[in-house]
Amino acid sequence: MADEELETTFAVTCPYCGEPGEIYVEPDVLGTLVQDCEVCCNPWLVRVRRTADGADVSVGRADGSE
Repeated sequence: MADEELETTFAVTCPYCGEPGEIYVEPDVLGTLVQDCEVCCNPWLVRVRRTADGADVSVGRADGSE
């Protein structure tokens, strides 16, 4: 299995309710997208950056308060 395939699930923490979770990101995704928290249903702004070392995924609030 290629390294890229291994880097598709990332640990995140909801910026609203603080619950830990995982997010699946396809290997070819880059940029930003919106996804709802599975616990509190608030919208996340998911940022996906790719470097030579792999992918970096972060989540923030997507309600305009950021």
